[in-house]
Amino acid sequence: MIKPLSLALALLGTTATALAEDDQPWLLGNWGGQRSALAEKGVEFEIVATTDVLANVSGGIDDGVETPTTFDLAVNIDTAAAGWWNNGTLRVYLLGTTGGDTNTHVGALQVASNIEAPDTVKLYEAWYEHKFFGEKLSILLGLHDLNSEFYVTDLSGVFLNSSFGNGQEVAQIGPSIFPTTAMAARVKFSPTDNTYVMGAVYDGVPGDPNDPYGTNVEFNDGDGVLTIGEVGITGGNGRYFKLAFGGWHQTEFDNMISGLRGDNHGFYTVGEVDLWRLEDGRGLGVFGQLGFAEEDRNQTDLYAGGGFNWTGPCACRAADVFGVAVAHARNGDDFLNANAGTFTDGETLLEVTYAVAVTPWLLVQPDLQYFFDPGTDPALDDALVIGARFQIAL
Repeated sequence: MIKPLSLALALLGTTATALAEDDQPWLLGNWGGQRSALAEKGVEFEIVATTDVLANVSGGIDDGVETPTTFDLAVNIDTAAAGWWNNGTLRVYLLGTTGGDTNTHVGALQVASNIEAPDTVKLYEAWYEHKFFGEKLSILLGLHDLNSEFYVTDLSGVFLNSSFGNGQEVAQIGPSIFPTTAMAARVKFSPTDNTYVMGAVYDGVPGDPNDPYGTNVEFNDGDGVLTIGEVGITGGNGRYFKLAFGGWHQTEFDNMISGLRGDNHGFYTVGEVDLWRLEDGRGLGVFGQLGFAEEDRNQTDLYAGGGFNWTGPCACRAADVFGVAVAHARNGDDFLNANAGTFTDGETLLEVTYAVAVTPWLLVQPDLQYFFDPGTDPALDDALVIGARFQIAL
């Protein structure tokens, strides 16, 4: 594996001449026009390298620095533009992960870096989507990231903490999300341009929990299934908003309190709105998340998160993003009663971040996270994590 801490410097050093072309979106350029030629034929690539350099400097388990790193190679093929057939999209996404886990020093429920994962290379997504009736209806089959469509807000995407993808009440059940996905069937219906209803069924156990390395697609007795549905409304006209409600049900779930196997379910709502937005993209938006899981079988029975996202805080830095967000994961009463005196009521996280668009292909993002009651473990002091994300579009 490439040493993650030196990743950004190595890439920058080998292609320093690209700095002269500040308007290009890729470090390695247009490949002599080949990228554009492939895009005209329906083939688009996304190659991204991301490294988080994060240090737990106070509290938690112990002090320490880790550098979780991902290498993403995603290919999307428009079947019509490729000359095959109309209304189809094929996606193949390879994921490489390395660099260690900051959470080994923090001990939190809500992980400081949303790219922490074992050292491996795997097939992360591989699906086909077909659209019908003027694209109002779509059906998708294959390896699919649940959080790419369900329980997601655009404005929360700038934050590094895992909870601002989907809440801890869902993350705790091990669904088809980063770093391991499961086979799925998803149906989406959009009766109007700004409304949708969608649902999906996923294999209940993504990959092989005993072997987190490589690509493992298995259908074992006892895996069960995870079903999820969401209905939402979105708006635009210069002031984007989204409001969505969803629910999920899991079979063959190992009860976190009794240890017995059974079903499990919960529901959530997410929302976001632009308070103001200019034509050049600068603006201020806010988002919120609220989720519940059954109290008698889950550790986290309530999750609440929210924050704001300010794009272009300075007119001279129109592409920069400043954000502040808070997330809270609460332990349910049943879990606390079953573990009397062992855990606190919940964990609260504060994150402050500033994403600097150095060039169209290079992002440098200083980040600070403060954990109140990390891991809901009374033996751990509040933890402070500081560092930065470096992201390069190749």
